[in-house]
Amino acid sequence: MPKVTIKTDKKSHELPAENDQNLLELLRKSNIEVDSACNGNGTCGKCKVKISSGILPAASQNEMKILGIKAVEEGYRFSCGCKVGADMEIILRDTGAQAQIVVEGRQRQITLSPLVTKEVRTLEKPSLSDQTADFERILGGLDADGSSLELIRVLPGLIRQNNYVITLIKSGNRLLGAEAGNTAKALYGVAVDIGTTTAAVYLLDMNSSKRVGVRSFLNPQKTFGADVISRIKHTNDNDKGLEELHLLITGKLNDCIKELCQEAGISNKDVYAVTFAGNTTMIHFLLKVPAKNIAAAPFIPAVTSVLKINAKELNFDINPFGIACILPSVSAYIGADTVGAVLSTGMYRQAEMSLISDKGTNGEIVLGNRDGLYACASAAGPAFEGANIRNGMGSVSGAINSITFEAGVRYTTIGNARPVGICGTGIVDGVAQLLKAGIIDETGRLDTGWEPDSEQLAGLAENITTIEGMNVFVLEGDIAISQKDIRELQNAKAAIAAGIHILVRQAGISFEDIKNVYLAGGFGTYINTGSAIRIGLIPAELQGKIQSVGNAAGQGAIEALLSSESLSDAVIISKKIRYIELSASKEFNDCYVDCMMFL
Repeated sequence: MPKVTIKTDKKSHELPAENDQNLLELLRKSNIEVDSACNGNGTCGKCKVKISSGILPAASQNEMKILGIKAVEEGYRFSCGCKVGADMEIILRDTGAQAQIVVEGRQRQITLSPLVTKEVRTLEKPSLSDQTADFERILGGLDADGSSLELIRVLPGLIRQNNYVITLIKSGNRLLGAEAGNTAKALYGVAVDIGTTTAAVYLLDMNSSKRVGVRSFLNPQKTFGADVISRIKHTNDNDKGLEELHLLITGKLNDCIKELCQEAGISNKDVYAVTFAGNTTMIHFLLKVPAKNIAAAPFIPAVTSVLKINAKELNFDINPFGIACILPSVSAYIGADTVGAVLSTGMYRQAEMSLISDKGTNGEIVLGNRDGLYACASAAGPAFEGANIRNGMGSVSGAINSITFEAGVRYTTIGNARPVGICGTGIVDGVAQLLKAGIIDETGRLDTGWEPDSEQLAGLAENITTIEGMNVFVLEGDIAISQKDIRELQNAKAAIAAGIHILVRQAGISFEDIKNVYLAGGFGTYINTGSAIRIGLIPAELQGKIQSVGNAAGQGAIEALLSSESLSDAVIISKKIRYIELSASKEFNDCYVDCMMFL
């Protein structure tokens, strides 16, 4: 049996492998996170490893094209295209360290009325003249429907354990469970935002609304593809694919909840509710519900309603009577995260028109006010997440996140670390600077014959070259923006911009009528809005109206946890939003073509 020795920045360990086992498959089964934007189809190059010892397989044409001759000669190969036929040693860059994930969101005033409450009762003791059954004795007007058999089984002991003092666990008028004695002070909840790329987990005291702790992480499902379509394909092609994705996210969430509780000095059993926001596909994976029909027309999800289920059904390690509440979605591509974002901004109550956008793999956009809301999802692709970009990567330590040409090529990196790639905000900045300098024209063509028109820009000509037959602009070392990267960004920004134009037309308004533009999520928080406008990602007419709202989806999940009114509003929002299917719109296609240009 061959073995693979894996060396990372931090450690070295060995993995036994089956003969001729696919290397990426081996790493996945060993819970080693490896980026694979194309889900192992050999087209993205993100799963590359350096084979430092052992038989070096011949490089494929795609490896030569994507990695380049120099990297191939140094021993780099796609793990998805490599079979383990004998002992080998590979060098794998650590992924996910020091990720820049936005957890803060704009908070608004809400009335505290949490999803789960407690009521302490001192019961009348039974007697020969009062032979009321234990279960009926505790109800006192509460709804018995849906009460668990587990509660009925333990109830006789609970009632008598503390001299008929008992704490009832309720959600609205629904009885969830009971505890012996007075446990009213212990009432915690967790709010979760599950994104395609990142996730955020918040621990809150539901008695006071105080945030006790927060955790964030890169979604471990990314090893099966950078976008939802790749991951859905994995569940379709593999019998255990859906269970794999479900266990990856629920396992990570359980770890986070455990860590948060330990830090707070409380037990997991003190957590009685978990609320979830997330795009529709992520919610399906969370619930272990097939998402197959989301990926093909007419794009029908299995469920979009608000759900309240026992948390044990999702294997969450919280109070045995605790519940999981899934915020409602609108459609296959307007999910509970968008509903949560609309909720937390309050735009659904405002008289003035507002626009909110979360520019991720799918660019969800909502436009409207208290009189009506319109929404669409632009298939922007994962360029804004750093995928499908030559040196693209997520927002982790070492990613170039801002660029300027004011005094030569200047850039910053996340964590001020040595540059190892470029993230979404960096590619937007870079292309905007290339446009400003005239190195890129309005069609997106990178001009290898460019000549500077000022001394300030003179040195930039040395950065324009050709690598592996592709025109590129070198930022640092082998990190460059290629002609293909520019096209990827053009496609992404055109999809978003065209979506905005379509919603404005659907609403029958002009850009001047829009008073607030909310940018949500990590990309919306860190993006240089000037660069976004320069490349046409955001229409120039909206300049001066833009404000970042951080993790608006996470804040929506928090509101739903702490306020029954907010949860009710989320349901109203989901029904109020009019979804526009862009794939069926010729008007969108025409607008998309127009928005491809850098004007």
